[in-house]
Amino acid sequence: MKKQFVAVIALAGLAAGATLAHAASGSKGGGIVGSKHDMNVFIAANGGKADTELRVCAFCHTPHHAKDTQLQQTTVITDPATGVGTTVNYTTYLPLWSRDVPAGGYSQYNTSTFDPGADGKFYDPMAGPSRLCMTCHDGNIAVDSYYGQTGAATKKGDDQINMFASGSHFAIADKNGSGLTNDHPVGFVYDEMVSNPTYELRASSEGFIGNATRTIDSVLTYVDGAQGRVMTCASCHDVHNGPAVGNTAPASGNGYFLYATQEGSKLCLSCHDKNR
Repeated sequence: MKKQFVAVIALAGLAAGATLAHAASGSKGGGIVGSKHDMNVFIAANGGKADTELRVCAFCHTPHHAKDTQLQQTTVITDPATGVGTTVNYTTYLPLWSRDVPAGGYSQYNTSTFDPGADGKFYDPMAGPSRLCMTCHDGNIAVDSYYGQTGAATKKGDDQINMFASGSHFAIADKNGSGLTNDHPVGFVYDEMVSNPTYELRASSEGFIGNATRTIDSVLTYVDGAQGRVMTCASCHDVHNGPAVGNTAPASGNGYFLYATQEGSKLCLSCHDKNR
């Protein structure tokens, strides 16, 4: 009787463990499988070409015969005193990328108080991994276009990616429309902005609110031509839904792979200190 009781408890434990493991996929920090970046899940709901072997990583990476391992890019930095522009070269790392990478640029965010390129500072929104994000989020390339094949996923799912239609929420850089002019700026050296009181920025050595595993500096990307660590899309989002993800966004059901929760605007306030 005792052995039977122990066996029942063990089976219950295994069942509970399996349930938790299943629930972990797609949840906050639960890994990429089953998450909003698992394109097999997206295609199952929205049409397109599923991976023939149901691979997850293949939609972005390939273990062999990557087209390129790096991309040489240029941007212009203008001397505010003379108005003379200087072309700066920098390298975009392509981590065994399986997708076509758009080589061009996008209209960028500039205002009367924010224009680093005209102020003698490095500024290119496509610097670092942000260009890789645009191989899905540019408003033109289908999510199932990889390994040289042209994809067919055109519908908008609950993560609101719509690759071909302009104006969709997650066609972030619609090249036929506003580009990146109405999005939070990326592609600037964070520490160069900290010294400007206009931006009320915390030091890069400080951490995300409620997330002890990440400092601001740890999510910046060193760009050779910038001679510094640059803010990119990956400075707010962990695309692989790793354990550092700190947001569940229960109201919307979309966590967006953020390093801090949106509740109380903790993500924004991790960088922007409005009390300074």
